[in-house]
Amino acid sequence: MAQAGPSFDIDHARGARVLLVEDNEINQEVAIGQLEDAELFVDLAENGADAVRMVRENDYDVVLMDMQMPVMDGIEATRVIRSDPRFGDLPIIAMTANALVSDREICLEAGMNDHIAKPIDPDRLFSVLLLWIKRPGGAAAKGTPQAKAASAAKQAEDSRPLMVDGIDVISALRRTGGNRKRYETLLRRFAQQQAGATQEIRKSLSMGDAATAERIAHSLKGASGTLGAAALSEAAAKTEAAIKHGHGIDASLSALAAVLIGTVEAIRTALPEPTSINGGGGSSDPSAVVEPLTRLRRLLESDDGEAADFIIDARPDLSGVLTGTELETLSELVGDFNFEAALNCLSSIADRLSLNLK
Repeated sequence: MAQAGPSFDIDHARGARVLLVEDNEINQEVAIGQLEDAELFVDLAENGADAVRMVRENDYDVVLMDMQMPVMDGIEATRVIRSDPRFGDLPIIAMTANALVSDREICLEAGMNDHIAKPIDPDRLFSVLLLWIKRPGGAAAKGTPQAKAASAAKQAEDSRPLMVDGIDVISALRRTGGNRKRYETLLRRFAQQQAGATQEIRKSLSMGDAATAERIAHSLKGASGTLGAAALSEAAAKTEAAIKHGHGIDASLSALAAVLIGTVEAIRTALPEPTSINGGGGSSDPSAVVEPLTRLRRLLESDDGEAADFIIDARPDLSGVLTGTELETLSELVGDFNFEAALNCLSSIADRLSLNLK
């Protein structure tokens, strides 16, 4: 297994094509942000079955494969890929929230080349990628991802410090590329999407669907760990284990609910939602948003992950023209990398405003 290094040159990896196989939205955005900051091209598959199909249809330099996913998990997907002689040399790197030796052995037995534990450390990620990406030459780098993260983190430190009770903001900012706006958006989305996680787990269990309940807990564990909420991640891990083994479920769920409520409240206190946007009327001059919406459209059409960061930066310019519902819907679709739906939403907005976005 590769060992993480403190710093390294990523020149030869620039322009490499990566298939990210990950079903958790928060982890998707963090990983894509890290990879695209390093000028790698990223395709996304949300389960193992999609990954198998995409590997057959495209040429990738490396595959980052989550282990636990719906439809088809990463182990089975790797076995299917390895059954085709064409992909015998394709580097497949496991990503898992468990750092157990047994998990690493399972990955290797399935045909994976290496293993990265979640939450993903940027140094570890790029040291492993550099070990397995085999590309001749490489363009001059514009700076390592670590340098970019350090620069962005420095900018964050120079502004108002971000403090959220129960969350290791410094470590999480580093994992998310040092981009404070991106991180704050992820925290808000997490609070919105995961607030009802324990109720969803209980509902699934009441319907006899332990598999879904375990997956919800697993997803919560991964997302909270990535965002620096270690206590919540640990509580979710205990709930996941309790469901898997079938004992201690009620106690673990009660503990999880308490930590989750506290974490969500802490996020909402530190990052209150913006006030209602323009009253839903869109009264400002529509021509003011032609440029940013056109830029966004081009990013979406080219399937460029930069769209997720762009929509964050463009929100202040868009808020005076788009209705609150339009802006929130568009932002959520782009942030979830649902670019086809985002394009449809953008088209509807353009029609309402009588804009020609070329």
